[in-house]
Formats: sequence, C-alpha cells, structure tokens
Amino acid sequence: MSSKISFPKIRFSLRLFFFFFLLIGIGLFLQMNTLIKELKPGLRQAAEDTLVDSANLLAELATPDFIQGTLSQGHFDQAFKTFKQRKFRAKIWTKTKTDNPLRVYITNAQGIVVYHSEGQYTGEDFSAWNDVYKTLRGQYGARSSLRDPDNPLSSEMYVAAPIKVGEQILGVLTLIKPNLSLQPFLENAQGKLKRQGLWLIVAALVLGLALSFWLSRSINKLSDYALKVSQGKSVVTLPEMNDLELHNLAQAMASMKSQLEGKDYVEKYIHSLTHEMKSPVAAIKGAAELLEDNLPVADRLYFVTNIQRESQRLEELISQLLNLAELENRQVLSQLTHINLKALIEELVSGLELKLSEKRLQVSVVGNGKADGEVFLIQQAIENLLLNAIDFSPDGAKITVTLKQHGNRVLIQVEDQGPGVPEYAESRVFERFYSLQRPLSGKKSSGLGLSFVKQICNLHQATCRLSNGSTGALAEINLPVWQKSHTNHTEHT
Repeated sequence: MSSKISFPKIRFSLRLFFFFFLLIGIGLFLQMNTLIKELKPGLRQAAEDTLVDSANLLAELATPDFIQGTLSQGHFDQAFKTFKQRKFRAKIWTKTKTDNPLRVYITNAQGIVVYHSEGQYTGEDFSAWNDVYKTLRGQYGARSSLRDPDNPLSSEMYVAAPIKVGEQILGVLTLIKPNLSLQPFLENAQGKLKRQGLWLIVAALVLGLALSFWLSRSINKLSDYALKVSQGKSVVTLPEMNDLELHNLAQAMASMKSQLEGKDYVEKYIHSLTHEMKSPVAAIKGAAELLEDNLPVADRLYFVTNIQRESQRLEELISQLLNLAELENRQVLSQLTHINLKALIEELVSGLELKLSEKRLQVSVVGNGKADGEVFLIQQAIENLLLNAIDFSPDGAKITVTLKQHGNRVLIQVEDQGPGVPEYAESRVFERFYSLQRPLSGKKSSGLGLSFVKQICNLHQATCRLSNGSTGALAEINLPVWQKSHTNHTEHT
C-alpha cells in the first residue's frame, strides 16, 4: 500500500523569490567565477605583451656590444646595472612599486649563455629552452619556469627577442620577470570583482523581494476579491491589474462572478416566489373548491371576496418582485435630479391622507433638506418608510419626519409611536420577504418594502437603517448631495 507524500505548502511569493534569487545567484556566481579564472592568464598576457616590447628594445641596445664581444664591460652592461640601482616610487593603483625584478641573459647562435645580468649561468647551454630554441629559428620564443623547483610561487616569465644584423640571427636576448610581481594587481582585481559580485547578489536579492512582493500583492488582491465573492458580498470592487495576464484573469473572475450571481439570483427568486405564492394560491384554491358547492349567497360573496383579495395580493407580490429584480440589476442612476425633500415628503403625505385618516394619524415634517437622486426611486423609498410607520402606529398616534442637512449629505428620519423593532429582528428587517406581524391585524406584509428601500439606497450610494427611537421605530436614510460623478442634473421642487 503506497502512501502519498505531502509536501508543506509554501507561499507563492517565497517560492518565486527563492527561484529568482537562485537563478540570478547561480548566474552571477558562474559569471564571476569565470571572470576570476580568466583574470590571471589575462593579466599575464598583458604583462607578456609589455615584456615583448621591452625585450626587442633591449636586444637592439645590446647588439653593438654583442658584435664587439664587450657585453660584460660595455655600455649595455653598465646601463642595465645603473637601471637596477635606480631608486623610484611609482603608485600603480593600490600598489607602490619601489624595485625592479627584471633580469636578462643573452645567448649566442649556439644557445650558449654569453651574458647574464646577475653573472650566473655564463657558458651554460640554454639551446634546449623554448625561449632560445624557437627564437634562433625565427619564431617567437617564450616560456614560464620555476626559479626554485620546490617553490610553486617562484614562477617566472621568459620572453626572448633575436639579436640580428640584417636578417641574420646572431644570438638571443631573454628578459625575465617574476610572476609574483603581478600578484598584488591580481589580488586587487579579484577583490574588486568579488565585492562587486557580492553587491550584485544583494541587488538581485532586493530585486527578487520587490518582484515577489509586486506579484504576491496583485495575487492577494485577486484572492481577496474571490474570497469576498465566495462570502456572498454583493458590492465587491474588481481590483485594477497593470499586468496583462493578471488583468485578463481579473476580468475572467469578474465575468464568472456575474454569471454565478445571475444563476444564484434566479434560484433565490424562484425559491422565494414559490414560497410566498403558496399561501394565496392555497387560499384561492380552497375558496374555489367551496364555491363548487351550493352555498348561501352571503358565504359565496365571502369566498369571492377572499379570492379577489388573494389574487390582488398575488398581483402586488409579483409586481413588487419584478420592480425589485429590475432595481437589483441596475448599476447606475439614469437621471440625477436635485430634489427638494420637504416638498416631496409633503406631497407623499398628501397622497396618503386616506390611510392616515383611517387610523387618525398625524404626520409632521420638520426641517429642510435637498439631495441628489432619481425622484421616482427616492419617492418610493420614503413612501415605503411612511407606509411601514402607518402599519405599526396605534390609532391617533403621530409620525414625525425629520430632515437634517450635514454638509454634502442629508439625513431623513421617520419615527413612529409604535411598539418599535424587536431586538432579534434588527439585523434582518432589510432582508427580502422578512416581515413582522402588524400590531392590530396580526398579519404580515410581503416583506419586500424595506428590501426595496435598501436597494434604492445602494444605487444612490446612501445608507439606511431601522432601529428603536425615543417613541417607537426610527427609520433613517442618509443621502448624498450633488454627486459630481453624475452629469445629467435637473431640478425637482
């Protein structure tokens, strides 16, 4: 039986950072390692190039004494000894040069040493050494050998130049320079390369962190957006993405959200509508079945009235649902109007006079205020709050509508003298189909009025709430004034 190996989950940003840093770090390491390896032979090649020039110059200077056989006592020997005794102090980058480690030996056409700047090896046969052997044959002669076979740091460069008369090679001058004299320059260059490499790795580290943060921040925005959508939040702002791929992903998520919301929306409405229609349909069906019997006229009129009442209830329910569905699918206001709220409320109160008189209710409008919105929708919202206050008010009570202007917002308050809002219902009163029993009749409404108010407020970027005031229930709508984002303004008075 095989068991699946589970690896610990790692944050995407951390994984991306490690991958980026590993990739850049390895690349920089390989590049710096190659540069450091090539530095030593490159520096020796540069030194060899200078030695070639110097060897040929010295060969020309030594030729007269070589021909005359006066190398050991001639001008060349004197000049070289004076050169070796010269005192100087040359600042070359970080190294101060104070001595000259150059040495010279000269061999004849047979490769026998006839001159050595340090008086050594005279008479010895050097014809087998590459510097002498190749130069005598018209080739470039050079070699690198250990001065002390037991000391690996005693390596020296030997660069030869021919001593000629016309095209005839009479001998060979070899210029010697210890490789150890190049070591300070090599170490200095290697140190600089390593420091620069370290800085480049640090820069790659910072760049990797920045890249990881940028990508993870964008992905976190999309993740947060998806989480809010999964939690069923209706108002979720789609994050802006500068990267094309992430932007396309964000758009795809928004499209998916829209389609899922549409499917969920239809399912909820079908479920809610079916639930709410059961009661009036059952009442109509029951009354219709009873009417099939021979009933007294009074009973028949009762059941006919019941059918008419339940049919009207169904019609109002369907109408309200259609209006609410249309409102929930709207994204922007079609016609923004600057509304005189006091005049609008007084007009509404006048239209509700018959309902108010049935319960001997009084409505007072206090204060003034103006707001921006669609007149019809604002009118519907306030009317629903007034109807709600009428339903829960006892006979002979008073309803107070207060307008308070606060800078660029206006507060509409509708307060009744009814029983108020039960604590368990405060968080649910704006839910679709949620309704409380009316104090006098014990009946419930469709539960769509306050939901309609909530959707109107959302569309107007307003807020609404229902709580307990000083005398009863207190309904509030907080509306904006002169929204600059809309341009189609008209005046409603």
